[in-house]
Amino acid sequence: MCPNPSSVEQGSKLAASLSQKKIPSLDGLRAVAVSLVILNHMEAPYIPQGRGVLTFFVLSGFLITWVMLKELEKYDGVSVRDFYVRRVLRIFPAFYLYLGLKFGSELLLRGWPQATVLRDYLSAFTYTSNFRHALMPRMTVGCAHTWALALEEQFYLFWPWFFVAFQRDLRKLTSRLIAVIVLVDIYRLVLMLQLHVPSYRLNFAFDTRVDHLLMGCLLAVLIKRGVLTRFWNFLTARTWISLVPLSLIVFSCAMGLRYPYAYRFGIGFMVDPLLTAILIVQVVAMGNTWLWGWLNWRMVRFVGRISYGMFLYHLMVKGFVIEQLGLHSLRFAIPAVFLGAVLLGALSFHVVELRFLRLKSKFSGDPADRRVAVMAPSSQFAA
Repeated sequence: MCPNPSSVEQGSKLAASLSQKKIPSLDGLRAVAVSLVILNHMEAPYIPQGRGVLTFFVLSGFLITWVMLKELEKYDGVSVRDFYVRRVLRIFPAFYLYLGLKFGSELLLRGWPQATVLRDYLSAFTYTSNFRHALMPRMTVGCAHTWALALEEQFYLFWPWFFVAFQRDLRKLTSRLIAVIVLVDIYRLVLMLQLHVPSYRLNFAFDTRVDHLLMGCLLAVLIKRGVLTRFWNFLTARTWISLVPLSLIVFSCAMGLRYPYAYRFGIGFMVDPLLTAILIVQVVAMGNTWLWGWLNWRMVRFVGRISYGMFLYHLMVKGFVIEQLGLHSLRFAIPAVFLGAVLLGALSFHVVELRFLRLKSKFSGDPADRRVAVMAPSSQFAA
């Protein structure tokens, strides 16, 4: 029998929020994250580089793991095959449509691309653009942002197997997650202090960023186990307490702007995911408060739901706004790019993504009914 994983303290604000079919504030956080990405790529002043992507990473790790934990609790097992099918349906159709449209527009406007540009598109097509980015500082604009998606896809290759290997012992899964996160932090410091690797290597490579996704995974496991219940209750007891991690995040971002190599990659990459995880807990539990209620406004949630398409198309829109419309002033360019990204993101969501999202329900049932379901007696697993 699969142990029934304990959960957060019943009756708490966090438990009430997590028990809802749609967890509050998460779409709002996606909206904030994609807005930070767009503002950063528009070179708006005082916007920290990579803050939006880091938020996406921690959120992705948390949500993916939370869904797997709920599946484990309900069906006594997790289907790795269904995990991959759901990820393919969610990510591939919209991504490859974007890549095809971008490549087609390049052909029409500039003719057949040079070999370097073709290699950029090939790396994006194969979800290896983060490795290409880690080896060279610049990539074709239409492919540059795909590094984040590539890194997530690489994470998905190993995470379900890692989870299933320890699904019968969440305590052991917790300790392994902590160990890997700490090892990645130490490894990154060695690369910095001993080998002096360039910043783009630290920023884009899988081995130096995977801990940010794992921090979200760890958060989900800790909450599901009911670990640190008093700490979570304290963090969510008063609305103003959430201003503490938020202020620390702002301070850390400011330090990263001032010391873009030493602080950002040395300390920021360790501290920021942890602070983000804490803030996620607070905004989820405080979704109806005066401070965080705006994350659940209809328009904010809408932007969060279409954030994937916005992320895909915003650089294409930026190129059109600046090169074709000639809007170079940020006062006009930022609203124009944001509006264009919203329009294309909405089209992507309603015309493409929703069609495939509806198919995901066919791969969300009892793993025992599927030939490729993975069950894990003790610490072993077999397909």
